[in-house]
Amino acid sequence: MATADTTAITSSKPQRFYILDLVRLMAMVMMMQGHTLDAMVSPQYLNLAEFPWNIWHFLRGLTAPTFLIISGAVQVFATKRNADGTIPTNILSKRIEWGVMLIGIAYLLVFPANRVFDLPFVPPDGWRAFFQTNILHVSGVTLILTMLLMNATKNNRTFAVISLVIAACILALSPVADTVNWFAFMPEWMGAYFTFKHGSLFTLLPFAAYMFVGVGIGTLLQEIPANERERRFPLYAFAIGALCLALGIAGTYLPLTFYPQHDYYLASPHFALIRIGCVLVFMGILTYLYRFTRRFEEYYSRLGKKSLYIYTAHLVLLFGTPWFGGIARGTAYRSLTLAEGAIVAVAVVSLTLVSAYILDYYQRNSQPIRKGIRFSLTAILLYALLV
Repeated sequence: MATADTTAITSSKPQRFYILDLVRLMAMVMMMQGHTLDAMVSPQYLNLAEFPWNIWHFLRGLTAPTFLIISGAVQVFATKRNADGTIPTNILSKRIEWGVMLIGIAYLLVFPANRVFDLPFVPPDGWRAFFQTNILHVSGVTLILTMLLMNATKNNRTFAVISLVIAACILALSPVADTVNWFAFMPEWMGAYFTFKHGSLFTLLPFAAYMFVGVGIGTLLQEIPANERERRFPLYAFAIGALCLALGIAGTYLPLTFYPQHDYYLASPHFALIRIGCVLVFMGILTYLYRFTRRFEEYYSRLGKKSLYIYTAHLVLLFGTPWFGGIARGTAYRSLTLAEGAIVAVAVVSLTLVSAYILDYYQRNSQPIRKGIRFSLTAILLYALLV
């Protein structure tokens, strides 16, 4: 009886969809090599207007949408509802705290002064650079918004439908938002979330839409029986991806448009649909390739959980922090040949992934070490900000 009960309980537990971890790991590798080559290799070797670097540049642009879509999908799997459909208070609080932490780390990476006490002396240009938003800002804010929406709904299907409607509205309004002078009626720090005009790399319109799309994908995956996901998901991914690509390409070349003049690559809903289609096709292909890498699923699962560390660590390694420099600063910036840059890229990717795995290993196997790491990081940060 005990054995039968244990088996029943185990089989009732939701299975982890490791393919999402594999997609996230591949996107992280693409991101790290892209950042490294762009920062280290001389522009004369990377002509983005010619093949193959125009393809490389396009693929680089897929990493952020991939991260956001996967984050939305994982959120559906990771957040369990109570019997009445509500989100447990402790889980909701942790997710919102995580979103706030993402935003905080994003600002700390570009802190405009050496110490907190020097902030009154930061010039206006320094503040403008500090308030520019990147993928961490967008991820944090969108995570908080999706969690609040999830808490306001009673089941994941409703959550997914509303999320997809919100995503469609964001994409539809993005070209209009690109023409608005947000700083005329918003402070600098807030307007930077809505426009690229003051140097923001990522904004809520259109990039928040990708995480809301991910919620729909995660709900679709959740409703497929666990033992059928590996077989059926690629079919859905290719079909929906092809539809998005067709709509995006058709919309791009239609002679008529209702939108004002806007930046196609930053704000066009048609280009966003092309990106979503490419990500879905990419996910479908990796689902087929997963069967050949199944033995390594535990490794890329652990690395996938360290995506924030990997993102932060490789940026610190390349560009440093406000308190110390990185390998891509100074005369080394965009000064290498392609071969030299490739060697550095392999080194950055390898060092970051190995250190992430070692960190995960010690955090999982030693409670004192986990607490020690948190205390040390907090102490270093306070020292940097105050001394």
